[in-house]
Amino acid sequence: MVTRLNKVITKNQIRRNRILRTLLEEGRLSLTDVAKRTGISLPMVSKLAAALREEKLIVTGEGGKIDRAGRPPIVAQLDGDAGYVLGFDVGHRNTNIVLINLEQRIVLEQHIASPVLGNDPEVVDWLAARIEETLKDGAVPRKKLLGIGLSIPGIVRGREGISETYFNFGPEPLRGVLEAAFKKPVHIEHDAKAMALGERWFGAAKNASDVLCLNIGWGLGLGIIADGRLYYGRDGYAGEFGHLQVVPNGLLCQCGKRGCLETVASGRAIARMARERLVGGAPSRLLEQSQVTTMEVDAEQVVRAAMSGDQFSIEILEEAGKFLGEGVAKLINLFNPELIILGGRVSSAQHFILDPVRSTALKQSLTQLNRNVEFTVSSLGTKSGALGVAMLAARDLFEVDHLNPTAFV
Repeated sequence: MVTRLNKVITKNQIRRNRILRTLLEEGRLSLTDVAKRTGISLPMVSKLAAALREEKLIVTGEGGKIDRAGRPPIVAQLDGDAGYVLGFDVGHRNTNIVLINLEQRIVLEQHIASPVLGNDPEVVDWLAARIEETLKDGAVPRKKLLGIGLSIPGIVRGREGISETYFNFGPEPLRGVLEAAFKKPVHIEHDAKAMALGERWFGAAKNASDVLCLNIGWGLGLGIIADGRLYYGRDGYAGEFGHLQVVPNGLLCQCGKRGCLETVASGRAIARMARERLVGGAPSRLLEQSQVTTMEVDAEQVVRAAMSGDQFSIEILEEAGKFLGEGVAKLINLFNPELIILGGRVSSAQHFILDPVRSTALKQSLTQLNRNVEFTVSSLGTKSGALGVAMLAARDLFEVDHLNPTAFV
């Protein structure tokens, strides 16, 4: 009797989570559409929707379309005030934070300086303080925080909650360390993959199935969306775009190899080229405009100077863009994408980066594979990664895999 009761409870939990995740991902739907998308019968969907409404997880009402019987359909959507998730996108220089509710509405967005990236456990205290500050600023009670997403650079196995480069405090996976500290579910993801998911749910990739998302920041990363789903590869490391070799016997990369794309086209490389040429006497208004010394120049200052017409900065960005285009040409030949999105801080240079990337990539890739590809710059700016990892945390709230659905439904 107990076993049978447990099976009924588990089946209903699976059905509830499928309904909630469908509403999270697709927004407002009629109960009929919910039934079609979840494969749950309409009477059961109606019964569970009533229970979810009583729990204040969803809201329901009449839709505008009239059915054959002359009645408007009942529509449902998640109650935004039912809960909130936090997304942290921690970069080498800056951290982007978003607080969203279950309706996917951005409640708060912040941009702050990052802690020093390394393996010091004190970063957990830094994150804890930022969580409390963000909830306070967003006027959200801590009990309504349902989950936290953390996007970080380096070598990351997001599905396992493991970071091998930064925030690696010992044998326990980072996710376990943070969940113990914050008493909330935590999702870990690589920054470029988080960016791709942000574009998939909120940005230019919303209606596309095969997309390459280039994260051009301090380093270079790639998020691959194949057939509408994020591609991880065998061990979860797919997308190390910055370590394609483009300059034989070139500069030594942080990975230990020479001539990687990251050494000539990342934010770090752009800053290095600018400093070296300024020391060599190249004329530029960059230092005057940014009010910094030569050795303080960074990629963002180069981008700002280019946007204001500084020819020196424009030429550096175009040079980096051509190298990026060489790498993108290889990606086009491999993946035959429909859309390529340039994101990250350096992408704010818009056409100074986009034009040379596009022209070089089309010139060096096969015509049959590039004739239908589109190029664009992210409309989400720097918040795509934080949005992506926040949505991952939200989706995890309603996952069913741990309930072994094939055994019950």
